[in-house]
Amino acid sequence: MPTPEPGPESSVQFYTRVDDEQYEQLCQLASTPVVHVSVWEESLADAIEPEPASTTTAVDLDLYLRDGIYFELYGVVCYPHPDADPMTDLAAIERRLRACVKDHLALEEVAVDEEDGLVLVLAQRGQPVLYLQVGAWLLDEWQELPDDAAS
Repeated sequence: MPTPEPGPESSVQFYTRVDDEQYEQLCQLASTPVVHVSVWEESLADAIEPEPASTTTAVDLDLYLRDGIYFELYGVVCYPHPDADPMTDLAAIERRLRACVKDHLALEEVAVDEEDGLVLVLAQRGQPVLYLQVGAWLLDEWQELPDDAAS
């Protein structure tokens, strides 16, 4: 398992790079249905660096998978296709994710970019619909979905 990097709070450890062992563990989650997504209105990156470093919209979100696993994802850049420009509107990103979850969204594939960063490929019925390039993440277990899961 890679050594996590300290976050803004000393007790929280974020992963920012994927090593071989962690990649194998994450790949075991492939094809797992997504049962809920929560997009945060404010990004942790905004709290750390209020002035945007680029025009790319990075969002923070929680991705809940069936069987009690969820990702806390930070600094996520969403792409509708690998060759497309990233999505830039927070409300559109949230609408797209929520609509996809209602229509059989799954974590199709775990990938790694050229800098060993995490990329999650989300699909509907085996067809990729979103590519999430992740800046940092935590992986945890959930017992209950958030209150807004019914909406």
